[in-house]
Formats: sequence, structure tokens, C-alpha cells
Amino acid sequence: MLQFPENFTTALTYIGAATTCYLGFQLAGRAYWFIRSSSLPRYNPPGKDSWALVTGATDGIGFGFAQALSRRGFNVFLHGRNREKLLRRQQELQAQFPSIKTKIIVYDVIDITEEVDNIVQEIGDAPLTVLINNVGGSLSDFQKLPDKSYTNVRDTISLNITFMTQVTRLLIPILEKNGPGLIMNISSVASYGMPWVSVYSGCKGYVDTFTKAVASEMKVDGRPIEVLGICVGNVQSQTNAIDVSWTNPSSLSMAESALNRVGSKGPMVWGYLPHALQGLGFVLIPRDILIMLIVKTMGDLEQDWAKRR
Repeated sequence: MLQFPENFTTALTYIGAATTCYLGFQLAGRAYWFIRSSSLPRYNPPGKDSWALVTGATDGIGFGFAQALSRRGFNVFLHGRNREKLLRRQQELQAQFPSIKTKIIVYDVIDITEEVDNIVQEIGDAPLTVLINNVGGSLSDFQKLPDKSYTNVRDTISLNITFMTQVTRLLIPILEKNGPGLIMNISSVASYGMPWVSVYSGCKGYVDTFTKAVASEMKVDGRPIEVLGICVGNVQSQTNAIDVSWTNPSSLSMAESALNRVGSKGPMVWGYLPHALQGLGFVLIPRDILIMLIVKTMGDLEQDWAKRR
């Protein structure tokens, strides 16, 4: 029978105990996000008639947020680049929630200029207390970095980084004036660093770090603004035509779940429980092994997207 030295066995015992403690800590942290009550109502107390701004609100999770916020009594600014589509979404919201007020903000985040400052005038005197930085996406599906064009790289960065940063800069003073305020930035599992969506992945990595930096800045400056990043996995939407399942929620369910995470003291949290459980793989599985699994999954997704195209 193979005998191990006593000190080797002791070391294995300590490693096993440390691993168990680490896993327990990760599970406890995720459990806390999902068992506590949302503190979103503090941003729309009785009599305040608060407003929320949702960027990229015409489709997908963005419109899900508009619906979920309206259901919870917020008035909503709907941002998008297509006026006709925004007006249709505005009519849908008004039909669903007759008691809330809505306004549209038309701005193309790809062609961003200094005119973005005009969004402050669009907000006006409305008591804005919530900003949902949702707009984003990949402009080239499963394309290797050398195959991307200059325009594609530039526009992907504008879509996912530039507008979010500029609108946050502009609205922090308004949120502080109407405080307490909330900034929620929508990130993605892609921030882990995925092959074939390298620019999009890098942009989402920026979202994560930007969220942490702004959260620290608000705390150090004593501003009454909560900054929370929401990590999102696979979600059914108009651009991601997958079947809704326990692991793949609808856009509205994803938005509702994300709003329930408000007050989690992130600054980065998973917004949906099955995604959080899947996310354990990113901290427990060695990266080389995980990338091989990701490549297999993304290969299947690429074939599916090619069929749809």
C-alpha cells in the first residue's frame, strides 16, 4: 500500500480545507445577492415621482428594464437612435402602465460628438434618480481580430464604452442633486475574455473596471450615489433568438432580476441566479480548461448564428 509522508498528508488537508472555505465564501456571497430585499424603492419614495433613464431601450434587456421600472412606479426616459421605434415602445409602455410618464431621447451612440452634452437639456428639471447604462453589443459575430475593420473596432468601442462613460459623466451631478441616486452598468460574461469577440470582451472588461472605479469615487467623495455593475449571461432577446429556459431568461425576467440586486454592495454582481451558479466555473475551473469549454460552446453558437443569417 502506498504511504505518503505525514507532512505531505497534512499539506493536502490544509489545501482541501482552504479550497472548501473558498468555495463556501463564493457560495455565501452569491446567496446574499439573492436572498436580500432590493433597495430600489429608496430611489423612488412616495411623493417623489422619480425618473429613470434607460439607454438602448428599444429592444432586449433595455426595453425589459423600461417595463420593469415602469411596473415599480418610475417614470422612464427611453433612449435609442431610431425615433420611430422609440415612439412605438413609448406607446407600448403607456398602454401597459397608464399612470407613468415617459419621454424619448434620440441619440446615435455610434456617431458620438460633443453634442452628447445636450442630454442634460433633454433631462431638464425631471427628478432623475436612476441611470441604467444598458446600451452595448458586438457589431461583428465570431470574427477574429485581424479580420475586423477599423470602422468595426471604432464603432464597437463607441457603442460599449464611449457613450456610457460620457453619459455617466454628465448625469452624476443630476443624480447627486436628486439623491440618493443609482447608476447600474450592464456588463457581460464576455468580460472574462472570450475568443472571436475580443473587442467586445475588452469593452465589457472596461465596464467592470469603470464600475468599480466610479463606485470608489462616489464613496470617497461622499456622493449619495450607488454604483452597481450587473454581469449577464445568455438572455433571450430579439437579437439572440434562443428558447427561454431556466438558464436563459427572457429580457424582462433578466431586467427584473437585475433590479432585485440593487443594494447588494457589489460593485459587480451577477444579476440572475442561474448565471451566478454558472459563474462559479470562472473562479473554480483553471482558465485553460475553461477556454476549451468556451470554444466548444461558441463554435455551436457560431453555427447557429450562421444558419440564422
